[in-house]
Amino acid sequence: MTVARGLAILRGMDIQSTRHGVRLSQHGVVISELRTSPGPTHSVFDVLAAVIAVLAPRGRIGILGFAGGGIMAPLTALGVTERVTTVDLDRASYDLFRRHCRAWSRRVAWQQADAAKWLRRQPRAFDLLLDDLSVPREGDVVKPDISWNGLGKLMRQKLKPQGIAVFNLLPLANGTWQPVLPRLAGLFDATLVLHLDDFDNRILIGTRCLPTARALGRQLRQALRAIRSRQAGRIRLRRI
Repeated sequence: MTVARGLAILRGMDIQSTRHGVRLSQHGVVISELRTSPGPTHSVFDVLAAVIAVLAPRGRIGILGFAGGGIMAPLTALGVTERVTTVDLDRASYDLFRRHCRAWSRRVAWQQADAAKWLRRQPRAFDLLLDDLSVPREGDVVKPDISWNGLGKLMRQKLKPQGIAVFNLLPLANGTWQPVLPRLAGLFDATLVLHLDDFDNRILIGTRCLPTARALGRQLRQALRAIRSRQAGRIRLRRI
């Protein structure tokens, strides 16, 4: 997906007004779809929100990499009211979220810190952890090296025994997923990978036990249809 140059620049990001709020993009990659009311973004954030709503409707949710909080509007539309604990280095985009989304900004416990250092300080108390980190690199947006080397193991250590790890992943610079995706999946007893027709992202879900790909896919599509997200018919689940 490519986004036209926005109305302003925020820490290297383009900001563009949309029908329902604000879009943040960097090097042509959408970083956050910031809706000012509950509802779908018609992007990967809807799918991430559906994963959380289906797999962890109760419990402590942690998000590494909050950016502009694009996940919160679909999460709210899906009825997830739990407080979200999150960390990000960028204060400016969080302030933008607070300014535009006061109705649910109090449900977000945000801290400014390096995600890995912050996570090491946390107790083993999370029911779900989401790696939504990204960094600009050579005119593109990629996953930071820590997401492929060390963060998955750390996330597993900070989850409750039945906790769920979710990774919003982007391909390597050469356009492939080998060998990093199978290596990351190997940290968990059960894994599924979500493919999105409209985006290069892949969403890896890891835990001790998961439903079948067919059963989970049915639940996710039902959740996405409930908020009228266009992604409902554009996702596929597979085992590695």
